[in-house]
Amino acid sequence: MIQSPTPRRTRPTRLRTRVLTAAALVAASALALTACAPSTGGDAFASGDTFKVVLLGAYSTPPDPDVNYDGPGLNIIQNTYEGLVAYEDGSTTASIVPKLATDWTVSDDSLTYTFDLRKGVTFHDGTDFTADAVIASFARRTSVDAGPAYMVGDVTGVTAIDDYTVEVTLAAPNSAFLDYLASPFGVKMISPTVLSEQAGDDFAQTYLTDADAGTGPYELGSVTTGQSYQLTAYDKYWGDKPEFTTVDLTLSENASAVQLQLERGEIDAVLGDVNKTSFEDYSSNSDLDASTFANFTTQTVFMNPQSAIFTTTENRAALFSAIDTKTILESSMGELEVPTTQLFPAGMLDESLDSQGVEYDPNALASLAASGIAAGKTIRIGYAGSSPDGKAVADELGANLSSAGLPAESISYGAGTIYGLADDLAAAPDIVVMSVFPDAAHVDAWARILYTPKGGLDLMAAEVPGLTDDLDAALLASDNEPYGAIAKKVIDSKYWYSIGSLQTTTITRSGLTGIDDARNLLEYNVLHFAALGNA
Repeated sequence: MIQSPTPRRTRPTRLRTRVLTAAALVAASALALTACAPSTGGDAFASGDTFKVVLLGAYSTPPDPDVNYDGPGLNIIQNTYEGLVAYEDGSTTASIVPKLATDWTVSDDSLTYTFDLRKGVTFHDGTDFTADAVIASFARRTSVDAGPAYMVGDVTGVTAIDDYTVEVTLAAPNSAFLDYLASPFGVKMISPTVLSEQAGDDFAQTYLTDADAGTGPYELGSVTTGQSYQLTAYDKYWGDKPEFTTVDLTLSENASAVQLQLERGEIDAVLGDVNKTSFEDYSSNSDLDASTFANFTTQTVFMNPQSAIFTTTENRAALFSAIDTKTILESSMGELEVPTTQLFPAGMLDESLDSQGVEYDPNALASLAASGIAAGKTIRIGYAGSSPDGKAVADELGANLSSAGLPAESISYGAGTIYGLADDLAAAPDIVVMSVFPDAAHVDAWARILYTPKGGLDLMAAEVPGLTDDLDAALLASDNEPYGAIAKKVIDSKYWYSIGSLQTTTITRSGLTGIDDARNLLEYNVLHFAALGNA
């Protein structure tokens, strides 16, 4: 998903769920003890100005917007920093809206973007937001050169026209550029004063490990890396002031203990992966609100191109038509996942351009079994061990295949292992089920990472000849038509099959307002706390 014409380099991969760190284990233990403490009453926080939220998962990346490349970290980044533009919160379509830029124009040759900057904005250290901050922030992303740096790989210049107008020049037209700026991982504005005074020998990375220098509605307070983060409302914020003046964010892997805390009123919300049973349990509690929100996270079936069973396009196609996606997802995921017919994340393109054209055939499994395709063999279905949705779907798919006479087993892989499957495809499973999400709401941000060998999430090293060149050419186009041809090539290969769109899940105590407005289509299990309030 790295733009042309700069040399490609593989971006770090990001799995939706993370591996438990030692720090998170400590946090989980502490929460377990808290959950056993005497109850403080179900309405302990119902009228307070502190919002207490637990994130189910691990997060140890510094809350530095040019370094963080981890989904959970967006709960800090998106509340403390802002970019020039953003995707609209609370919307189920990926609309780009103004943020620190109030307006923008694009030159006729699509090489120059001119941004009008918002006036009256200050950084948390008191520095005024002007064009100088834009120049410094773009330069810093390039200098740090971490995972998200590819988003500015085409930028050849950032120039101040005056204090509140800035031009960004590209080396070549790039239809994804505004989407990269709107991305949750896109360029955030950082105080040029902090970048100068705290530069050190690492472009202020040390300073921004436990401090922030943004313009967002909250500023970062106390930090215990990997365990807890406190946010406090910035009293000079340019936008609407948050109702909650303090947000205490704690991490845990102990879902049972966290559920007890929420039921006792000791915390206000839980974010992160929950399974179908837990979600239904939360939903049945009248003191809690359990809700979902649309998301671009897409569960994908990856086929091993060296599988000894699914050796041809035809038998891979037969497998896809034999998968009863609707029934499998209803059984394993319930409300947490919606079946999709689109190759790319549902809604990224008009369905006429990327419909996979797979029709469920209830007789297909029996036909596959009768063909002898798996005679004397066991179909192996891999999934990431840290992903409850991957396990649920892999187990259900395996049971369906086995019941039809196609012996199958699901196999758990650690995060480090699942990304290395391509190193030995002969030993790799026949199928992998994994949920992934794009950096931005542009096809290039999805197709390049999943469907090209250097993309980072092409787990089985499957390859569609000429696809990288097609993607490069599509970035120069003024419409989405080239992506229809790209989708057809990928669909025809039968190496990938998108089966469902995972939903963001939010569990809160009752009496909160603004929950939908606090969520974003491009952010999985993230809340923008400034939108929340008490009823």
